Formats: sequence, C-alpha cells, structure tokens
Amino acid sequence: MTDATTDPSTLDDHAFAVWAAEQAGEVLLQVRAGSGLEGKALKDAGDAAARELLARVLAEHRPDDAVLSEEATDDKARLSAARVWIIDPLDGTREFSEPPRDDWAVHVALWEASAPGDGLTAGAVAQPALGGDLQHRCAQRRTPAHVDPASHRRVPHPPACLRRGRSPPRSMPSSCPWARPA
Repeated sequence: MTDATTDPSTLDDHAFAVWAAEQAGEVLLQVRAGSGLEGKALKDAGDAAARELLARVLAEHRPDDAVLSEEATDDKARLSAARVWIIDPLDGTREFSEPPRDDWAVHVALWEASAPGDGLTAGAVAQPALGGDLQHRCAQRRTPAHVDPASHRRVPHPPACLRRGRSPPRSMPSSCPWARPA
C-alpha cells in the first residue's frame, strides 16, 4: 500500500495503478459497510462511487491520458490517444452486493501505443475484501502482461485453478511459467 503522504502525481505508472485501485477499493468497503443499502441499490452505489473516484484521480494525476471504463460512456478520443487507462471500477457487482462475499475486485491497467506487444505496461487488481492486491509490473521492462519475462514468450493468463489456489493440472507443460512453484 502506498504511504498516505505520497503525492500520487509523483508515482510511476505501475505504483499509480496500485494506488488508484487501492483507493477505489477503500471507497467500496466504505459503501458496503456504511450505506445500509442492499441488492441493486448497493451494486449501483458501489459502481458509482468507485467509477467517480477513479475518474477524479485519473483526471487530477494523469490529465493527458484517455480512459476506457466498463462503467462509463466510451470516449472515442481513446482511439487516437498515446496512453489509455483501462478500468473496471467494480468487477463482480453481484458478488459485491451479497455480503459477506469477498470475490469482487477493482481493475486498473495502462495501455501505451509505444509499448511492444499488446501495449499493456502497468496493472493492478485490488481485492479489498480479501485485504490485498495483485500487481503486474509490466512497466519495468515494458513487456506486455502476457509475456513471460524470463523467456519473452507469450503465455496464457493463469488458469482459473491457479487463481483459486489449487494445483495446476498435470496436462500443463512444465515450460509454462504458471506451472512453476511459487
């Protein structure tokens, strides 16, 4: 987690993605705990609060960048932008509205036109109900999220079994980075 005294404008893109996802996650926890809402009203309030926070911090700290949000009207200016933040302010709205479920998250990623491969250079997934976040430090080597940094080969995103903490299937080749023990 980023120190509360840190100016987000001074963070590199990866650290900023983590910070923004964590901030939205904190807002979502507050909405869930203190709003007294349930069901659709809770979903709508959570979506709106996280979307508004992310829009505000991106406009304030990354004003020259475009934004593509699952929850907002698409701004076609992103199609010609050099940098685009891709956000999902609340992935798992139904799960969010069903306390005590904790399988919901905030996604923040950065795409850059000048980056190799698919252009993804930074990303973070905050899972505030679980007390943590997942990060992918693509920006450090400017490699896309789905390229194995050791071999520079394309690899699939982790299979669902690994995201749920289970062992990889026997059919997974040992050359796949997700098959390696952590």
